[in-house]
Amino acid sequence: MDLNHYIQSGIIESYVLGIATVSEMEELQHMRRLYPSLNAEIMAVERRIERTALAEAVLPSPYLKERIFQRINWRDDPPPPHGDDRSRYTFINIQSRDGQHITVHKWWRLFFIITFILSKVCLFFAIYYFLKYQQAQERKAEEKQRLHTEQVMGN
Repeated sequence: MDLNHYIQSGIIESYVLGIATVSEMEELQHMRRLYPSLNAEIMAVERRIERTALAEAVLPSPYLKERIFQRINWRDDPPPPHGDDRSRYTFINIQSRDGQHITVHKWWRLFFIITFILSKVCLFFAIYYFLKYQQAQERKAEEKQRLHTEQVMGN
């Protein structure tokens, strides 16, 4: 593959801009290992794109900075000389005002309490009957073992 043709294909620009596909990125990494001179070409493309971006940059209007600072209630002036930095911070009141907090109706509270208690009762009975079932299975196995030993002794 001709190195100049590869450089002119535009793959380096797409790699630097971050729009190259995964296969193109892998191919470029492979070519970088084969041709170390590609690293210098990649750096030159990065510098060229950066110069173009800086030369054609559009500065925002000074009015925009003032609007942003007004919107976030932040003053652009230096802190007061006595060291009170609290004037530069925005405080948020997290205490609720009258009628502005979420409440749960007392019937829902009662419903959740009853559901909780019923779930504990069901859990208790599930464990109780599971243990009873295990005991019954053990008795059945012992009975089966006893009958087997009686049959062996009887013969």
